[in-house]
Amino acid sequence: MLVSQGSRKCEPGGIKIPVMQTCDKIPQGAHCFGEAFTVNPEIVQRFADLAGLIKAHSAEAESAGKLSRPVVQALLEAGIARLYLPASLGGLEADPLTVAAVTSSLAHSDTAAAWFVMVANASRLMAQYWSADLVEELWKDDPDLIIAASGNKPFTATPVAGGVLVDGVNSFVSGCHHASLLLSPVHLDGAMAMALVPMAECGIEDNWRSLGMRGTGSNDVAAEKVFVPDTHVIPMQDPPSERNHHYQSALYLCPSRILFATYVPVTLVLAERALAELSDLAEGKTAYADDRKLKHRSIAQIKYGKGLATYRASREYFHSALDDAWCRAQQGISANAQQKADLYLAGTHAAQSSAQVVRWVADAAGTSVIYSDNPLERIFRDMETLRHHGFVSESRYGSVTQVLWDATLDYQLLLR
Repeated sequence: MLVSQGSRKCEPGGIKIPVMQTCDKIPQGAHCFGEAFTVNPEIVQRFADLAGLIKAHSAEAESAGKLSRPVVQALLEAGIARLYLPASLGGLEADPLTVAAVTSSLAHSDTAAAWFVMVANASRLMAQYWSADLVEELWKDDPDLIIAASGNKPFTATPVAGGVLVDGVNSFVSGCHHASLLLSPVHLDGAMAMALVPMAECGIEDNWRSLGMRGTGSNDVAAEKVFVPDTHVIPMQDPPSERNHHYQSALYLCPSRILFATYVPVTLVLAERALAELSDLAEGKTAYADDRKLKHRSIAQIKYGKGLATYRASREYFHSALDDAWCRAQQGISANAQQKADLYLAGTHAAQSSAQVVRWVADAAGTSVIYSDNPLERIFRDMETLRHHGFVSESRYGSVTQVLWDATLDYQLLLR
């Protein structure tokens, strides 16, 4: 439900929505705190309209280890690959709060479908530092072209006439089944570069048998002497080069970690859904060796209360950090190192806090969480998988502190 509430000093055209996604099972107070944030309603509604289709194919994605083709096609038609793409290349150039709202909406239908927001848009943000000729080649005639990306295991690149030959195996390549290219780091002449490797020439290893997030298709991808032309080999520069002329609008003044809008909301939705399921369970479950319903047991009450407070606070913090980044960008102000660290802290904390909420819910729910026909079982599996993702793992708290204390930084991507 989209409503008007409050205002922001700095806001794009659109409508305002409460900080929390509407969920009838969560107490009404959870909908009515903090300031509202402005999103583009037409874009959000495009994806909300896909809920029925996505839910119908969710079990298939979970079983097959990848999204179904009808779901991917519907997401592309709705513009999922255009969210962070410049308007001059056929993109929507959506602001980060709108992207977060899209991700949240999709996560209520299927977490794997929501993860595809990140798959489809990570390369779009990275491309601001590529040549204009390259981004035009990739997307001017086909703005829906999917480029999967993973930096987990760099390939080895060997120079040959006109390009390089790429060899190796990269891991955690989400969305690889639906991608035309894979953006991967490569070792080249003693330095690191990025290469756009054609997926048609690669092999997808059948090894994505994970605890959770099974429908994301995050398989290993193997390359053996795959040719990549020089034009698709991108030097890694620190600091990055100037943004090309397609990426001159306010959106691209934001820190690159506005990418958080494409996946952190998945963790928040899992926390929200876990709390809602516990509320339902509390009404009917009677614990072992106890004739009281769960709603009357102090352990369940405490875990729920702590979870609800933690969820509300971390969600507000995350959306406020996104909004701050967007407001600065609209005023033509680039983020400094501390502001980039602040956004990274908010995203990491939202994901790790959501994981804690789900664990508290599991503690209160007891054996109910172990049954595959109980929604909490998948919520728990998905959350346990997401909390270990390298972008938002617990170690990123330390990375943020390194910036704030001017200590040696172990994660350079934080400052992009």
